[in-house]
Amino acid sequence: STNAIEEFRAGVTACLRSWSALRTAVESGWGGGERESQGKADDLRKSIFDIMDGSQCPLPNFDEQDLADNLAIYLEEEFSVTLEDGSEQQVADAIFRMYETCAKGDTTLAREMVARADRAVEFNAQFPVQIQTTEHDDDDGDEDMDDTDNGN
Repeated sequence: STNAIEEFRAGVTACLRSWSALRTAVESGWGGGERESQGKADDLRKSIFDIMDGSQCPLPNFDEQDLADNLAIYLEEEFSVTLEDGSEQQVADAIFRMYETCAKGDTTLAREMVARADRAVEFNAQFPVQIQTTEHDDDDGDEDMDDTDNGN
């Protein structure tokens, strides 16, 4: 139903918004400036909507792994981000689960994703993630701490 596909899209938007790799890339302007980066994130979302448009479920010749690969390739090509945390797999799985449940008219998972993303975005706004290099801090006291650990 139209309603379910709308909910699915909201869920996808939420999922991408709360994906820290993508959010960091957009907020840091790694796609060539902030507006450009936001545009690239929107293009990514639209491309998912185009494939997962509610007309077919399951999708012929397109599964979680394809989506995960597409996400990883897109981040690498458009934002120069190499994912090493496997997060694209989690995002792809979540999107596919939402698609399958919404196709059955069950929008619970999609709504949950939206609520969770709203909380995550709120949380991140309160506690922005500081990304910095800690080269000089590393030698500061790590060794001492390790020694005490080994003594326990």
